[in-house]
Amino acid sequence: MPIVSKYSTSQIEKLVNQLIDTLQNEQATTELSLMCLGNAVSHVINTSVPAKQRAAVTESFNRALADAINVNRQ
Repeated sequence: MPIVSKYSTSQIEKLVNQLIDTLQNEQATTELSLMCLGNAVSHVINTSVPAKQRAAVTESFNRALADAINVNRQ
């Protein structure tokens, strides 16, 4: 069963494209890009998720990331 997002595809694509454009404009290497994105994810979790839920949210995010990477490799 597909997951239905409460966010529109265009809203998601706009933000992702802005993030990618910023990294490209700064000529960030893959390593730097991943470090910056990781820091951004950590910031969002630490500032927006209650402490008691952070581990569960992090695990869920990790699974979603791993699933996305596996799908893209096929």
